[in-house]
Amino acid sequence: MGRYDENLLKIAVDCALSSGAKEVIALLVQENEHQIRFSDSSIDVIKEWRRYYLDVFIAGGHPFGIGRKINNLTIQDPNEKKILARVPKEVNLLEQLPRSKLYLGMDKSTYGKYPSIKGLYDNRIENLWERAPELVRNTIHSATEAGARKVAGVLYFGKVRKGLLTGYGNGGVYTTSHCNATVRSFYDERSSGQSLVVTRDLSDIDRRLTHAGRRSGELAVKGAGGKEGKAGKYDLIMSPTVAANIFGSVLSGANPLSMIIGMSCLKGKMNKKIGPHEMTVFDDPLVPGGMNSRPFDSEGTPSQRTTLMDEGVFKGMIHNTSTAKLWKLVNSMKLKFWVRPKSTSNSSFGTMGMTGTDNDPRALMPAPSNYVFKPGSYGFDEMIASCSRPTIYMTSNWYTRFTNMAEGKFSTVPRDAVFLVEGGEVKGPVRNLRLKGDLLEMCGNIDAVGKDLEQVMWWEVSTPTLIPHIKVKDCTFTRARQ
Repeated sequence: MGRYDENLLKIAVDCALSSGAKEVIALLVQENEHQIRFSDSSIDVIKEWRRYYLDVFIAGGHPFGIGRKINNLTIQDPNEKKILARVPKEVNLLEQLPRSKLYLGMDKSTYGKYPSIKGLYDNRIENLWERAPELVRNTIHSATEAGARKVAGVLYFGKVRKGLLTGYGNGGVYTTSHCNATVRSFYDERSSGQSLVVTRDLSDIDRRLTHAGRRSGELAVKGAGGKEGKAGKYDLIMSPTVAANIFGSVLSGANPLSMIIGMSCLKGKMNKKIGPHEMTVFDDPLVPGGMNSRPFDSEGTPSQRTTLMDEGVFKGMIHNTSTAKLWKLVNSMKLKFWVRPKSTSNSSFGTMGMTGTDNDPRALMPAPSNYVFKPGSYGFDEMIASCSRPTIYMTSNWYTRFTNMAEGKFSTVPRDAVFLVEGGEVKGPVRNLRLKGDLLEMCGNIDAVGKDLEQVMWWEVSTPTLIPHIKVKDCTFTRARQ
């Protein structure tokens, strides 16, 4: 892997513009990531990936009419020679391509400075690989000390250096670090517990990992001997892991593209109340330590916080420059001339899982940064004590599937430890239940919001979410297996 050379950004931009491109973005990324995977209470895989690539997004065609012609390329291990050979060919291909109706141009403003964000990079990441195996073994030990008989999971950590430059001179270079762990403990074939670590800050990573191991082990032990759950209506307490998955599915609809393709339950709900007074949520790329925090988006637009929900009212959507123009046009056709959205600094290469991967972008689309919930007023113990009716406490969930995304109809499987709460006390574990619900109905039935935020991000939650425990009334549970 070559040395990071930010001069390649200017070379790529200048080459694209001189070849005839009207607009261009160059993104230079260098990643160094480690993985330690463990199962049966021992480490079985240690890997390292090193990636160094240049993405170049180019646009051409006449600016009038709907849409522009766009193209892109990825150059692995880039250098000046590769850029000068590849970029002009891709620019020349623009004339043969159809217009993209979702691309209406990028941010043309010129920015002299960008916000400074705390907690993006911890230099202790440089030497973490030396002691990472010991940290994993300590995590496993803490789980077995808590009573787990087997422990499995994965630890990812590393750093990323990103440089961006647009044809309008916007962008810069910044570096981030990350450390993510998923720990699952098993007491028997039907009793397990899970815990996560999601952080950029390594100051107390030893404690956080061992706490995750101990927590997962305790949940596995407490979940042993669970009784068959009875189908019916229950109140529901969601751990942050579960709440991030369920309510993240609501927030993903605060995207104009989700609405256009019929995958948003929030369509037609703007400025309407869908949740309680305590439900306030932001898309916030400025939150310290957020796993998607960054000083600017993929168009070089300075990062800003966007209100999505304000005291239960759906107040805003994320936009890039193109979707803001498109949304303004759509509303003008409906004679809603007062709707004049602007970019919310949420532009990203290849978003929403429809257009490729980070290494192979296909378009420039709006994507969320970090979902951040405003803390509520309940501690966890207070939330448990408030349960006057039969309540299910879910610690994790898998396999969230939709029968109708436009209406928010879904089901999901409680995974790992699940408990029945009655009379303000945890009575014991239950199993073999499935949650079926309506996202908007669940928002309206939120009964309590916790005050302690946790950052959640794993394979069931792709957008980093800072969220507390949340209690919802009148949820429907069916038998998972008959």
